[in-house]
Amino acid sequence: MLTEQEIINNALKEMLYLEELTAQKYADVAQQITKPELQNLIKGMEMVARNNYKSLTQKMNENQIS
Repeated sequence: MLTEQEIINNALKEMLYLEELTAQKYADVAQQITKPELQNLIKGMEMVARNNYKSLTQKMNENQIS
């Protein structure tokens, strides 16, 4: 049985993985879009996902989660 800390660690790792996956999907879509205003919107969404990834990484480092 997993401890509460292990459950939290696993959840944070999963969140980190999903944010990276989301950012990559947005980046791929942005390359395929030809309308600049839509491309900028998608790039903004990619940046949000990358910022979330960075924040999660910082929190994990602070709590010594690898």
